[in-house]
Amino acid sequence: MPFNDVSDPELITHSAAMVVAFTPEVYAYLMSLFPTPESYAELHARLERGYPGFLKGEPEGVKAFEEDREAVKQFLNMLSGLARSAAIKDPTMPQKLGLVRLPAKNPSKKVILTQPHGFRIIYDALGNLFATVSKVQGAKGYQVWLCEGDPNVEGNWKLITSATNSRDIMLPNINRTTNNWLRIRAIRGRVTGPWSNFVSLPQA
Repeated sequence: MPFNDVSDPELITHSAAMVVAFTPEVYAYLMSLFPTPESYAELHARLERGYPGFLKGEPEGVKAFEEDREAVKQFLNMLSGLARSAAIKDPTMPQKLGLVRLPAKNPSKKVILTQPHGFRIIYDALGNLFATVSKVQGAKGYQVWLCEGDPNVEGNWKLITSATNSRDIMLPNINRTTNNWLRIRAIRGRVTGPWSNFVSLPQA
C-alpha cells in the first residue's frame, strides 16, 4: 500500500492535502463514474439481447453490441478495482461481487523437436521417389528440402514438399541429370527441429 511505510509527518501532510481535495463535489463525481446496480443490470440485459444480432452480422446490431461490450468491460474493471481497494477493510468484498480469481493457466511447455533419424529415399515399381524417416515425438509434420549444388551452402537448399506423415512422403519430379541432396526436418506449428543427415540422390 502506498502510505503504509510513510513517516507520521508525511502521513499528516498527505492527509491534509486529501481533506482539501476530497470535497463533497469530488465525492459525488467519483460515485457518478460507477454504475448503479440498476444501470448495470440494464446494460447487461442489452448485451445479452444484442448477442444474436452480432452473430448474424447485422450492421446496427454489431455496432450496438460492440459499444455495450466495451461498456461492460469498462465497468467490470472499475468494479473489480473498487472491490480490491475495499478489501483493505473487508477482505470478502471481491467474493461478494462475484469476482472470484480465475485459476491461472499453466504455461504451455516448450516444444523441443529432435533430429530425425533413418532418413532414406525409396522407389516404387514405377520409379516414383518417396522419402521415409523415423517418427519424431511431438512433430505435426515434416519438410523435405532439396539441394542441387553444394550442400554446405545454405542458399542452395529449397523446400520441395511437406507432409503430416513420416513415412512414404511422395517427392515431386526432381532433375536427375545432376547430383542432388535431400534432407528432412520435423515441424510443429512455427517450431522447427534440427535437420537430418544429408542423403545423396545420384544422377539417373
